[in-house]
Order: sequence, then structure tokens, then C-alpha cells
Amino acid sequence: MLAIHTTLLYMHIFLGAIALMVFWLPIFARKGGKLHIVAGKVFYTVMLVVSGSGIIMSLIGLSDPVGIYINSKQLSSAQIDSIMLWRIPFTYFLLLLSLLTWVTVRHAIGVLRAKANRAMLRSWQYQAPVLLMFPAAVFVGWQGIDTGMPLLIIFAVVSLITATTICLYVYRATVAPRAWIIEHFGSMVGAGIAVYTAFFAAGGRRVLSQWLPGEWQLVSWLAAPVIGVTVLIAMKGYYQRKYKVQHNKALQQG
Repeated sequence: MLAIHTTLLYMHIFLGAIALMVFWLPIFARKGGKLHIVAGKVFYTVMLVVSGSGIIMSLIGLSDPVGIYINSKQLSSAQIDSIMLWRIPFTYFLLLLSLLTWVTVRHAIGVLRAKANRAMLRSWQYQAPVLLMFPAAVFVGWQGIDTGMPLLIIFAVVSLITATTICLYVYRATVAPRAWIIEHFGSMVGAGIAVYTAFFAAGGRRVLSQWLPGEWQLVSWLAAPVIGVTVLIAMKGYYQRKYKVQHNKALQQG
């Protein structure tokens, strides 16, 4: 299992680095243009693999945390217990973050394909991962409260809000014309927030620990969601005006 985890980890890091760069291309490229479409497809495909491998690695880590995270290190039982005290809850966080990433990037393309035909999004295959986020977020939030890890609590709330927002969009009786454009944009930005958070919270924390020791690392972990949400709010209004997504005009049936 360690060999599988290690292989997935290297692939995860390599593709994650690509996703960090590719994310910005469809954001700034001309909407509907060739670069926007091609870069969006690349980001979507890469993120499915990145989030899928993250889910698998987290499950492997939870099935044998000592074997995966301690391996051959010569540590006492007390030292191992001390590491596991934060390592296991943090792995639950990574599992939730990977699930959140997978759901958001899939939803971004799902609404693009469905457009006004939201019935396509109501199948159990599509809804199952979204509904799974509710109990997963509650559990991770409880882990965060129990261990005093605010990052877990914050992303548990983010996951609950995301899952609720997706369900409301899918099952709402009516939505504004071209609302799928805003949903697509919001989900893509959400996936970007997730991948940057994963970078700062997992791999990047070793580098950032030199400048932000201890609890100050929370600042770097929250930078991606704070900046991302700010951009999302600012750009959402712009796209609503540009594409005339008006809730007070004629509504279309979902």
C-alpha cells in the first residue's frame, strides 16, 4: 500500500502543479474562445485525476496511518501517538477537500453540458457525491472542534455551503435564463480555491513554515479561499450584467 500511496503522491504533486498554472488561463481568456475551451478541458481533466488520487491517498492513509505516515521512522509509542493526534484528523480534512474539489469541478462542466436541462443533473450518479458531502463535512467539522483545528471547521462549513448551493441550483423549480453561466464560473473558481488551499495546507506548508510558524500558517491556508471568494463576488456581478442573467425577468423551467 505504501508503494501505491507514494506513486499516487508523485502523480498528484506533478498534476497539481500543472493545475495551479492552467487554472488562470480560462479565467482570463476570452470566454468561448479556443484558449478558454482547451484550457478549461485540460484543467477539468487534470483536476479530476488530482482530486481522485487525493481521495484514494486519503483512504489509504486512514486505513494504515502508521504504515503510511510513520513507515520506517524510529519513534517511540508516545511520539507516534502525538503525530497521529493531528495526522488522522488532517487526513480526514484532505479527504473532504479532495471530495469538494471533485464535486465542484465536475459540477462546473455538468452545468455547461446541461445548460437549461437541469434534469440531467438529478440522476443518482450525479447527486450521490454531492449528498455525501453533508455527512462528511459534519464529521470533519466535529473532528476540527474535537482537536482544536480551525482549518477543518472552516472547510466543513465551506463544504456544507457548496453542497447546499449545488442542490438548490439543481432542484430549484425555476432559474434565471443563462444562470448556468454563473454556476459554471462559480464552480470553476471554487475548484481553483480548493487546489490552491491544498497546495498551501499540504505541500506548501513546509516552505511557508519558515516565515509563518505555528498557528500563523492558518493565514496562508485561508489566503486562497478569502481571495477566491472576493474574486467570485466581484466577477459574479460582472457576468450577470454581461450575460443578462436577471432573476426578475422571464424565468425558464429547469
